[in-house]
Amino acid sequence: MALVWLLACPPENPSKESVPKESPDVDSPDPTDDSDSQVQESREDSPVDSPEDSPVDSPVDSDPPPPVHPKVILFIGDGMGFRHVEAGSIYAYGGVGLSNMETMPYQGRITTASVSGVTDSAAAATTMATGQKTVNGYLGMDQNAQLVQNIRELAASRGFSTGIVTSDTLTGATPAAFMAHVDSRGEAEEIASQIALDTPDVILGGGKPVMETALAGYNADFLYTQTDLLAWQYDGDPVVGLFGTATLPYVADGAVDIPSLAEMTTLAIDHLSNDANGFFLMVEGARIDHASHANDGLRVYPEVAAFDEAIGVALAWAATQDDVTILVTADHECGGLSYTGSTSVDTTDWRWGLHSNADVPVYGYGTPAAVVDGQRLPNSWIYAVLRAAVTDSAVQAPAQPLIVDGDTADLGAPITTQLWDSSYGLGYNQLDAMRVTSTSGGLWVGLDGIFEVNNNAVLLLVDMDYGLGTGMGADTSLSDTTGLLDSTISTVSVEAGLSGLGFDVVLGSIGAQEVFRENQGTDSAGLRALTVDPTNFAWIPAISNFDDGNLSNYAPATGGAAADAGATGTTTGGFEMQLSWSYLFPNGIPATGASFALVAVLINNDGTDISNQILPPQAVEDAVADGTLSVDSVVVVEVDASGALVANPVVEP
Repeated sequence: MALVWLLACPPENPSKESVPKESPDVDSPDPTDDSDSQVQESREDSPVDSPEDSPVDSPVDSDPPPPVHPKVILFIGDGMGFRHVEAGSIYAYGGVGLSNMETMPYQGRITTASVSGVTDSAAAATTMATGQKTVNGYLGMDQNAQLVQNIRELAASRGFSTGIVTSDTLTGATPAAFMAHVDSRGEAEEIASQIALDTPDVILGGGKPVMETALAGYNADFLYTQTDLLAWQYDGDPVVGLFGTATLPYVADGAVDIPSLAEMTTLAIDHLSNDANGFFLMVEGARIDHASHANDGLRVYPEVAAFDEAIGVALAWAATQDDVTILVTADHECGGLSYTGSTSVDTTDWRWGLHSNADVPVYGYGTPAAVVDGQRLPNSWIYAVLRAAVTDSAVQAPAQPLIVDGDTADLGAPITTQLWDSSYGLGYNQLDAMRVTSTSGGLWVGLDGIFEVNNNAVLLLVDMDYGLGTGMGADTSLSDTTGLLDSTISTVSVEAGLSGLGFDVVLGSIGAQEVFRENQGTDSAGLRALTVDPTNFAWIPAISNFDDGNLSNYAPATGGAAADAGATGTTTGGFEMQLSWSYLFPNGIPATGASFALVAVLINNDGTDISNQILPPQAVEDAVADGTLSVDSVVVVEVDASGALVANPVVEP
């Protein structure tokens, strides 16, 4: 096959000078443009490809622009954060910054939160494939479960060849987001049947049993081993590679006769580049995520290295071509990885075995990718860049819905700000401002500040019926010691200095642990309500998230202040949460509306020491008794029966 030589003797990767950094061409979104939800015009109808339709008064000596045949490749390292890339480069090349992806000309950061808070692969991949933020578990659907055209379908509608390559099963969440539309990522048979109805020209991965059944009778070159793949010759037929019953084996396990990700990428490019119209290809390094869930450093670094080898194949090929756009990114970070060592990975530490809300890298090649350079952008921008490359148009800035991502600025201006330097250490624990808004979906609260991973707690105390005087600080004494957060809350003694104040709900997090759909029952974080037993808290669902730059001591091996730490009262972003009306008021918000009183506080893990970081701030800096929270000021929020704000929230008194 034409590209096999690249694996044996890869040319040098393009340096930062290999693609000039041009000013990105970015357009604002066109509110009337619904093209992404409808079938696109054929490529033959596009003005880009129809120079013969130029206006009749064009100068007779002007040459029509050459036809554009975009070649667009997206690499997704599933679960791959910045530390994964760095440590993978150390593992493979002996130092940071030496991997193929790290030498690409355009480099930035991507935020990954979904409608559910911390994202899963399905929601993240769907956003990159469609530009729509969605609910965890949804594939090819927006948050209202409406089908949305993906970038592969758009490319195919314009006459492009398309391909999907993965080390996961082909029905796995990330590849499926580019081929299917379902409201549950677990529907493997339905996903496979949809793939069979609209099969890319090249699909290579695992999941042989379900895919073989779905593709029975399909006219294609079927490959089952590395030997098959290396012997393949282009004949114009589609290619289906099924290299395992489930996921492909870990690289570190040394599987026999299983192709590498680089070899699969080579075949995909070799096949797709025969199409003169152009092509779109997505390549996923899936097992980075799997090894990270298992906190398995011995397996995760070889997976990053194998992913980077595939990127090297594409970059070497791109250096010989025109009209190539390559993006490399991740759907999310997994595990909260940190490491020590500069020439070899000496130690590996993990925060936990779940996804995190940490930023992930994005690397770009080709003019449309210039918009990511030096920027921190939501992952919907990945689709914006891909769409611009596929349609040979300007990059359009995507709309960003209100989601729980830790970026609190979209909740409005602060209602109250901190007066005092933190007694828990500047740069490690601060509670700087509270922002509040309300929508038909629920009450949104943002606490700007700095939060220490694995240490100390933040509590948001909520009085749902301000004026009645029931709950914590009024007529209720708690005695719930089952569970870490419950015990911490119950240890705190609340003294309400305002008439009619008593807290019915507490949203808390110990050690900056997020609350999202998959971990509603975590012991260290969540929303508790006095709904069943008036002396004990019960779980009710909520979503919370911490912004990456507002977490301190994120790397357990090295420590350190938060990246975005500022002087007390000036930090923006931090702890964001949504309290859903459907759970706060199961029978609906009362027809007369509701009045809330809010207080936020930073405390130690067991609730025995309350810091001076209280919002609204206290009148004097040290007016805190050990283990006792004296509340003499609150943020008051009033909503009508629809959940809309009656007036701007205020501080009382």
